Amino acid sequence: MNVMKNFQKPWFISGGWVVDIALGRVTRVHDDLDICIYREDVKEALGYFENWEIKVAVPGKNRLVDYEQFSDLSLPRYCLHLFRDKDFIEILLTEREGDKVLFRKNKNITMHTNDFALNDRDGRPFVNPLWQLLFKSLNPREKDNEDFNNYVTIMNDKQKLWLASKIRIMKPDSVWLEKLAF
Repeated sequence: MNVMKNFQKPWFISGGWVVDIALGRVTRVHDDLDICIYREDVKEALGYFENWEIKVAVPGKNRLVDYEQFSDLSLPRYCLHLFRDKDFIEILLTEREGDKVLFRKNKNITMHTNDFALNDRDGRPFVNPLWQLLFKSLNPREKDNEDFNNYVTIMNDKQKLWLASKIRIMKPDSVWLEKLAF
């Protein structure tokens, strides 16, 4: 991801691409590229992308507002949309405390930073697919179900147990739980 090559803070490919990266092949068409950074590094990201048009997603409102000041990024806001010419990047702000990443929808769900942040064979950083699938499980679209069905085939028992236990907390009626049973 050339646009991020000089960004000096941790960043990770996120969204549906993480499943394809983990599988080592493209399984479906992707509409965009999502990047995840830690919320604590957002000032660096704003400076890094200062020549881009920056919008902030308003949760639950399905709309974007112009970024004008740092307080525009206060919780529960967590997503930046960056535009420059024909380029578009979505940046997701992720919370962490010490060596634990916090799940935005339930801060009691965590993952160690060493498990959250993975690298592929080429050194590209990406979010653990289990973390991404947990988000996707909350309100799965067709492409989310496709991602889950592709990834579940390579999951080991420990991964299935982790994801199933978190989905049971967040969405106990999820149809994904059937496929995670072993």
